[in-house]
Amino acid sequence: MDYSKVRYPAVAGQFYPKNGEMLRSTVRQYIAAAEIKPAPERVESLIVPHAGYMFSGQTAGYAYARVLGKKVKRVILLGVSHFESFDTCSIYCKGVFRTPLGDFTVDESFAYELATTLGSVSAACHNHEHCLEVQLPFLAESLGFVPIVPILFGAYPTKWHVDAAAIIADKAADNDLVIASTDLSHRLPQAQAELIDGRTIEAIMSQNWEKVAQGVMKGVYAMCGAAAVVVAMNYALNRGADAWVLLDYRTSAPASGDFNSVVGYASISMEHKR
Repeated sequence: MDYSKVRYPAVAGQFYPKNGEMLRSTVRQYIAAAEIKPAPERVESLIVPHAGYMFSGQTAGYAYARVLGKKVKRVILLGVSHFESFDTCSIYCKGVFRTPLGDFTVDESFAYELATTLGSVSAACHNHEHCLEVQLPFLAESLGFVPIVPILFGAYPTKWHVDAAAIIADKAADNDLVIASTDLSHRLPQAQAELIDGRTIEAIMSQNWEKVAQGVMKGVYAMCGAAAVVVAMNYALNRGADAWVLLDYRTSAPASGDFNSVVGYASISMEHKR
């Protein structure tokens, strides 16, 4: 592993505290305040928001409370680039992701294998992207500094993403975890956001990826990380997940005080029944 290749934090001090002690305390409070117990069996995939912690941190806390203390070999992080568009994916294959709490090592051999198989493009788009970075402090406090495989997508979900999910599921270990990073509707009045977010969540819970993909394309559903969600859904289905649990839903309004322009957030677990 080439530890000289460091991906430095892009949004520390903006989306979450830059000070390590303050950050640790903040994340622990969100996880502790989540009114949910760890899953009784294995969790295959999580859907988690990625906004500033003051807005979406509590919803993220529910997701990480669901896997708190579980033994995970590695975490495959899925997101959609907010800045670049590409047809396949961008996999960060080498080095570490630095956080104010410590460094996460990239699982180099697994990442390179996936990058070769899936036709990964340049990893430069990871340098300024926040959607995976904001998950890392929560990972540190819930699962520890496990190896990671950071993957960004750059397009709307298609059959390619379904095939990619099957490949990832086939290569992953039994105790790997997939995390899909996404927010829901953006900049809508509260009532309209709740309506669209409710439809989006219902579609995800239906386990029908085509319904999700087509609805996002038509504007019936709304989320910025749709491709990541479709991959996480199909990964979970390929791994036999049979219990899909909505852990938390809320908007930014209670934190911001603005009910006229809100962003929606949800945490969903795709796991196994007892």
